[in-house]
Amino acid sequence: MVEITTSILPDWTYTHICDRRIQIVLVRLRIGHMYLTQRYLMTRDPQPYCDDCLVPLTVRHLLVKCPSLTDLRHHYLYRCRGRDSGAYYLSKVLGPACLAQGHDVFRFLGEAGLLPKL
Repeated sequence: MVEITTSILPDWTYTHICDRRIQIVLVRLRIGHMYLTQRYLMTRDPQPYCDDCLVPLTVRHLLVKCPSLTDLRHHYLYRCRGRDSGAYYLSKVLGPACLAQGHDVFRFLGEAGLLPKL
């Protein structure tokens, strides 16, 4: 299932973003690798689960599914909802428009306490 993009072409360039840290965070989110969700592979700890939902912790779950982050999602990522169902889509949250005015995935992650755990 295609989550973010159907293209393998480098259509999402970050040359207009001067901050290298922001570029790294976007790439990590788009490939689904955060320290918070993947550290168990390096430390041999059990896979982390969401404290509220009791499902495996993934980038997709944190950004579009977790009900405990719904209020923050509505506040910062309101433009990423589908028109038909009102559901959030990872392709919109992490798509090229994620850097548009009024769409602030970084403030969402910061207020959720996830930014330092990337």
